[in-house]
Amino acid sequence: MDLTWLGTAGFIIKTKDTEIAFDPFLSRGQGKPSPFSSKSFENTEAIFVGHGHFDHTYDIPEIVAGSDLNVFAPGLTGKMLKMRGVPESRLLHTVNDEILFKPLKMRAFHSSHVHFDIPLIVSTVKRCGVKGCLHMLPLVTGYPKGLVQTYFFEVNGKKVLFASTAGCTDRELNIYRKLEIDYFLAPVQGNTDIQEIVAKQMMIIQPKVIIPHHHDDFYPPLSQEISLGIFRDKLKFLGFKGELLEIPLFDSSQI
Repeated sequence: MDLTWLGTAGFIIKTKDTEIAFDPFLSRGQGKPSPFSSKSFENTEAIFVGHGHFDHTYDIPEIVAGSDLNVFAPGLTGKMLKMRGVPESRLLHTVNDEILFKPLKMRAFHSSHVHFDIPLIVSTVKRCGVKGCLHMLPLVTGYPKGLVQTYFFEVNGKKVLFASTAGCTDRELNIYRKLEIDYFLAPVQGNTDIQEIVAKQMMIIQPKVIIPHHHDDFYPPLSQEISLGIFRDKLKFLGFKGELLEIPLFDSSQI
């Protein structure tokens, strides 16, 4: 299996039988320009959307245009994508008790968004300034979160879990632990204490390998880079025995 990190929470995942994508976001504003375009998805069969925020859905209509791509999206997010031009025939609702994509035995689980704490909000407003906040307001208000989903799939006997945001409830975490996850694609963004939050989640889930994402400065000044060094230290302090696999921005890794 080949994983390409698109930045933010975006991935292209290639197996010998299929290719899928999660939350592809390419329009990075003042951030490091993406080397990917809609043409990068010519062999992709399906896109799976974690939730509706702009940094997870903004580019999907352009990616899907003129293709046979199917888009799996929860509730309101699917409706918003339809309003923005994704054909209804290409949109599929993520029902939690069904296999969504048979080649990978894909399943969805209902989740929650990480809590934006007050110190993070204050520091973000300071970075953006009044004009910056007003400029970005349509992106924030025009792309509602909607329902949040995590996605679980299997490749060659390996169990993989993708989360678009780190708001898992205790009930979820215990479900994921019972699944015996091999690779957890873990978002590290959205709270002042995000490294500690995710590290504690990993101690419950106990995946064999953590693949962090969303820690890049994907849309400055709204975003900021999150230290994976601190995340690694938190895991070590808590006694995590698994592996942390860091995929460089816009790069790929074989697992």
